[in-house]
Amino acid sequence: MNQTRLKRLAALGVVVLLGGFMAACEQAPPERVITYRIATRGHITADLGQFAQHVAVTLSDPRGWSAGGAIQFKQVPGAANFTIVLAQASTLPSFGPPCSSQWSCRSGSNVVINQDRWQGATSTWPYGLDSYRHYVVNHEVGHWMGLGHANCGGGAGARAPVMAQQSKGGAAKGACRFNVWPNPDEISAASRNRGATPRYSGVPNPDDPFGSLDSVTVERDAQGRPVKVRLVGWTADGDTRNPLGVAILVDGQLADFALADKERPDLAKFLPYLGTAHGYDHEIMVDPSAEVVCVSAGGVSAGYPFVRLGCDVVK
Repeated sequence: MNQTRLKRLAALGVVVLLGGFMAACEQAPPERVITYRIATRGHITADLGQFAQHVAVTLSDPRGWSAGGAIQFKQVPGAANFTIVLAQASTLPSFGPPCSSQWSCRSGSNVVINQDRWQGATSTWPYGLDSYRHYVVNHEVGHWMGLGHANCGGGAGARAPVMAQQSKGGAAKGACRFNVWPNPDEISAASRNRGATPRYSGVPNPDDPFGSLDSVTVERDAQGRPVKVRLVGWTADGDTRNPLGVAILVDGQLADFALADKERPDLAKFLPYLGTAHGYDHEIMVDPSAEVVCVSAGGVSAGYPFVRLGCDVVK
C-alpha cells in the first residue's frame, strides 16, 4: 500500500471516529430515571458494599444500559423499579424458573446475581473477575430491560451480544469473541423498551483500545534516507482512565515502546469520561533501510490486547 493510500485511510478513520464522539457528547439531562435497590438472600460472604458500588459503576457506564446518559439508574433504599439481589447459590431456585443454583438469573422484578459466579466467574471466561462482574450485571439487567437471549450473529472475531449466554461459553457464544458491554442494537432496543433515545458513547468498540496516529515526521540523511521518525497521536481504552502503552514497529519488528500519557486538551469533547492525558509524541532512530513504521495500542481488561492505530511509509 503506498504512502498516499495509507494517509487517506488514516484520515478517514479519524473523521469517522471523532464524528461518533461528537454525536455522543451533547450534555443533556437523562430522559428516563430508573430506580433499583440492593438486596441479599441466604448467607453472603462477599463484600456487599463493594457489590453495590460495582453495580452502580456498571449501570452508570456510558457504554452500557445508560445509553450514553439517556437513562439514569438510581439506587434507592425503598420501593424501586427493580431489585438487584446478591444471592447464595443454593437459594436461587427459590426465585422460581428459570433460576438455578449454577447461574445468575432474572425473575420478575428481581435481577439475581449468583454469589458463586460473582466471586469466581466461570471456567471459560477469559478476561478476569472484574470484567465478568460487569458482564453478568449487564446481561441480567438486560433481561429486565426487556431483552431475551441472543446468539452470535457475526463471524469469528465479532463481538458476542451481551445477551448471549457467555457464562456458558461454547454453542451459546458461537464463533463470536467474549464481550462485556451491549452492542448498539441491544442498547437501542432496551432504551426503546424503557422510553428513552440512546446517546451512544462514541467509543467504536467498548472493550478494545482505540485512537489515532495523527502525524509522522521523518528526518532524513543527505541521501534522503530515513534516520529519525517522530510519531504523534493518541489512544485510550474504555476500561480505564489510565494511559495506555503503545508499541512501535519498524518493518514489522518491535522497535520501541512509549506511554500515551501526554495531555491532549483537544480530546476533552471526545472523551469526556476518560480524561485528556492520552497523547503520545515519540521519536525513534531508524535504520536508513526502514520502509514502514506502525503504532499499536496495548489494551487492558477485556478486549484485544493490541490494536493497530496506524502506519506510514517512511522510505
